[in-house]
Amino acid sequence: MPSKRTFARRLGALVATGLGVNRPIGALTSEPPPAGTLAINGSGETGAATGSSAKHSPARQLHSAVANGAYKPAAVTSRGVDTVVTARFNPSLVTMTGVPQGVAAPIRDLLSRYDSVSLDRLQQVAGGTALTADGPEGCGVIVGDIDARTLRRELTRDADLIREPATKAGFTRFKSKRTTTTLGVRADEVVIGHASSISSAVAHRDAGISGHDTEHSRTDTDYGSLPSRLHGDATVCVDLGTETREYLRRTLSDAPKALRTAVDAAAAVGVACSVTPDGSGPSKSLSATPPTSQHDTADTPMTTFRYGAVADPKRLDRETAEAIARAAREGESSFSDATVSRHGRTVILETAADGDIFAPHAELAGVTVGDVESLSDS
Repeated sequence: MPSKRTFARRLGALVATGLGVNRPIGALTSEPPPAGTLAINGSGETGAATGSSAKHSPARQLHSAVANGAYKPAAVTSRGVDTVVTARFNPSLVTMTGVPQGVAAPIRDLLSRYDSVSLDRLQQVAGGTALTADGPEGCGVIVGDIDARTLRRELTRDADLIREPATKAGFTRFKSKRTTTTLGVRADEVVIGHASSISSAVAHRDAGISGHDTEHSRTDTDYGSLPSRLHGDATVCVDLGTETREYLRRTLSDAPKALRTAVDAAAAVGVACSVTPDGSGPSKSLSATPPTSQHDTADTPMTTFRYGAVADPKRLDRETAEAIARAAREGESSFSDATVSRHGRTVILETAADGDIFAPHAELAGVTVGDVESLSDS
C-alpha cells in the first residue's frame, strides 16, 4: 500500500494523466463537447477566467471551426481512434503560476522567433486531439490580438516553412518542411494542425478552419455532463479508450482499490482549475462554496481544482467516491481539503492547492517536471 502522500499525488494526477498519454502537454490540441462548451465564445473567452488578459477581452468574431466548437478530430482521422482529449486554457495562467523548465524553453523560443507573437496579447488556446496507433492527431487554435499581416510576413521568411498557394476561409496556410505541423493564419487567430504525417496534419488544419468532416465515420465523443460541470481558467476532458484505460491500470497497480475502481468504471474523466493570483481565495468559477486551502498567503497564488468522472453509479458508488475524497483529505498537505458530490452519472471531487501544482500531477505519469520558472514577454 503506498503512503498517503504518494496516494494523494496520484489522486491529483488521475485526470491530468490524460495530458501525458504518449505525448507531453505541448502535443495536445478538439472534439467539441456537448453544445460546444469548450469552444471559445464570441468574446474570446471560455469559462470564468481569472487572468487579467481575459477579464477585459474585447469582443471579436471568430472564424475557425476549432474556435467555435465545430471541429471533430476523430471524424478527420483515417486511423482507429482510442481516446479523444479536449482542452482549453487562458494563457495568462503561465504568468501567474510559472511553468516547468521543459515547457518554458520552447515558449521562449517561439516568442523570440516571431515579433508578432506576444504572450500578454493572447487570450485563449483551445483544441483537441485523437489518440491513434500512430500517435496523436488534431488541431488547436490560438486567439488574441494577433497582427496577421506581420505574422504572415515572418512565416513566409521562415526557411522551415512552405507557404501554400491558396487561402482557405480567409486563412493563409503554411506547412513545415521538417515536422508534421501545419498552420493557418488570420487576424486574431492562428490554427495549428498536427499528426504523424504532413498530409494528415493538413487535413486536420483544414478541418479546424472549415469544420468539414471527411467521409470517415467515427463514434461520437461522449463526455457526459463533464463540460458543464468543469469550468475555470483551464479545462481538459478525456473520453477514455481501451489503451489509455490499460495505461492507467498499469500505472495505478499499487494504488488503493477505490482509485483503481474509479478508473475501471469511468467512461470519461476531466479536470478544471482556476488560479487566484493574490492567494485571497478560490476562484468563483468552480463553485459557490469550494474548499479553502489552509495554506493561503498573500504571496502565493491559490489554485482550485475540480476533478470529474462519468461512470455507472453501480460501479462508482458513493462509498467509493467518498473513500477517494477521504484519502485526499488525509494525504498531501497541498491537497488537504476535498469534497465530493454526485450529479447523475458524474462524480465531482473539488480541492484547493497552493505551492507547486505541477510535480504532484506529473508523478503519476512517471516524469519529472523540474523547477518552475516564471514566464512573460519581458
